[in-house]
Amino acid sequence: MIKVGMELILETDNQNEEKYRSKIADYDGNKIYISYPLGVTSKKTIFLRTDTNMYATFIDEESGAYLFKTKVIGRLKNQIPLLILTFPDEENLMKIQRRQFVRIDVAIDVSLHLLETGEVLPTITDDFSAGGCAVILPQNVTIDRGALGKICVVLPMQSGEYIYLNLDCRIIRSFDKNKRQLASIQFLNVTNKEQQQLMRFCFEKQLEYRKRGLTN
Repeated sequence: MIKVGMELILETDNQNEEKYRSKIADYDGNKIYISYPLGVTSKKTIFLRTDTNMYATFIDEESGAYLFKTKVIGRLKNQIPLLILTFPDEENLMKIQRRQFVRIDVAIDVSLHLLETGEVLPTITDDFSAGGCAVILPQNVTIDRGALGKICVVLPMQSGEYIYLNLDCRIIRSFDKNKRQLASIQFLNVTNKEQQQLMRFCFEKQLEYRKRGLTN
């Protein structure tokens, strides 16, 4: 399940602190050894005291995303200094099911290119998932169900990085919502790397909403 080199995203119970990014250097039973974490935003090395409680998340390419509770239990003076964290039994990992990524209420920039008509529609999303999104259509624009196209998606990650994805897509349906016209879009031919990037964005948003006490 866990592997050497796998990335961990760590956060403490203190809502005012940022998230930390680290990598697994080794593991042994119920212990994992990680590089000293860097602040996702600050990029600075963070000092974490022994007994600091945290939540950690990781994404396994084969089986999906997981969340677990952990604690700093020691340090290892190696060539590269390492922190030692607790790691639960696999049955105590919380699997983040893909259905939890079905809909994230978030507005991000996209550009939809319809292949048959050649139209290019810059717009924003009304909701987003790892499998597709709903976009707001300009007034008096209609799109046929089943139409194929390309969609450029800009994912603002919590690290401050922007990931640009150009994905094949298909129009599932058009519908009205709150006096606006929307189109539901399915992503097609997504590579494993692109899928992981989409899942990571959705997962980070879920963690953000949970931390802020918001429901989605």
